[in-house]
Amino acid sequence: MEKFPSVVSDIMTSPAITVDAEANVRDAALLMAEKKIGSVIIIEGGTPVGIVTKRDIIRKLVALCLDPCETKVKDIMSKPLITIGKDVGILEAMRKMQEHSITQLVVRDGGAPEGVVSERDVTRAVSIASLGSFSSLLRRRE
Repeated sequence: MEKFPSVVSDIMTSPAITVDAEANVRDAALLMAEKKIGSVIIIEGGTPVGIVTKRDIIRKLVALCLDPCETKVKDIMSKPLITIGKDVGILEAMRKMQEHSITQLVVRDGGAPEGVVSERDVTRAVSIASLGSFSSLLRRRE
């Protein structure tokens, strides 16, 4: 029997990509483009303190006509950092995103960030599980 994703660790993007709080937004955006990711975790003094998403760059930099080479990521990051455990269920991750009106959750197992789970990851996992259940029902009817 095929195993469908059920917990956050099944669907998260790993490893977590981090950027120092003093880095400029241009460097963070280039890293995001290179890695094909939608966010970077911001580190200050060795501690994760926030996250910068594509949405943050659009709303807090581009829309305000700020210079990405002069603006530091710490000035546009979303904080506090909203995290979730890697063994938490996918539907709980969805609820947490809705509760905080966010599209990305940082996945932790104890201290350091291990990865990121996005709204798109959750939607894809729920769709796959739903299709799997539906196809099982169809096979039973045959």
